[in-house]
Amino acid sequence: MKSPVLILDKVTAGYRVVKGFWSLLPRQNLVLNDISFTIEPGERLAVIGESGVGKTTLIKIILGLLKPLKGRVVVLGQDIYRIGRRKRKIITRQIGYVPQDPGRSLNPRLKVKKILMEPLERNDVPRDEALEKVKKALHLVHLHESVLDMYPDQLSGGMQQRVLIARALVHEPKLVLLDEPTSALDVSIQAQIINILIEIHSRLKPAMLTVTHDLPVAQYLADKAIVLYQGRIVEQGSIKEIIESPQHPYTRLLIESYKSA
Repeated sequence: MKSPVLILDKVTAGYRVVKGFWSLLPRQNLVLNDISFTIEPGERLAVIGESGVGKTTLIKIILGLLKPLKGRVVVLGQDIYRIGRRKRKIITRQIGYVPQDPGRSLNPRLKVKKILMEPLERNDVPRDEALEKVKKALHLVHLHESVLDMYPDQLSGGMQQRVLIARALVHEPKLVLLDEPTSALDVSIQAQIINILIEIHSRLKPAMLTVTHDLPVAQYLADKAIVLYQGRIVEQGSIKEIIESPQHPYTRLLIESYKSA
C-alpha cells in the first residue's frame, strides 16, 4: 500500500499580537485551528472557502514557508518541520505549485525557456534531459515550442497560466498544488484551463490539491473537499455529497450565493 503524499495532523497556525506597551501576555490570533486531512496518491482534494478563512496560510505551511504553532505536516513521507531547512527545501520542491496570478508570478525579464528550465537546473538535471522535460510539459498544456523564445508579456493571460502549470509539471511531481487556478482569468479562458488540468490528472495521475473559493471549479477539479470557515474545517467528504447535501450553515451559504449569482 502506498503512503499518503500529504498529511496534515492537528495543524494550528497564527501570529502573536501585543495589545499595548504594558502587555505582558501577548495573545495569539489563530488563522488555522486544528486542521487535519490526508491526500492519497492520485487523489483530488479541494479546500473551499472565501478570502480570510486561512487558505493562503495553509498553502505556505504545505510549501514549507511557514511553521505551524502546533501539529505535523508530512510531505512525501517526511515531517517537514522536524527536519533541517535544507532537506525541507528538497522535499517541498517536489510539490508542483501553481500560484494564483500568472501576471505577477512570471518574471517579465526571463524568456519562457528559462522560466521552465529553472526548477530542473536547481535539481542539477542535465541540460538535454531538462529540455526534453520542458517540451513534454509544454505538450501537456497544449503550448507550441515556439513560446520558449517569448517573454511572459508577449503571451495572453491563458497562455501565461499554462506556462505556470507547465513549470509545476516539469519535475513530474506526485503532488500538484493549485491556488485559485482560474480566478485571474477571463470566463472564456477558465474552461480551457480546467479541461487541461482534468486531462493532466487523467494522463499523469498526480495527487491534486485545489485551493479555491469557486464551487464550480471545485466540482470539476476534485473528488473530495473540505470547507474552511474561520480557520476550521466545518465540513468534509465527497464533493458531490457536500454540494447536494451541505450540513454546515456556511457551506449552505456558499452554495446559495452561487445559485443566485
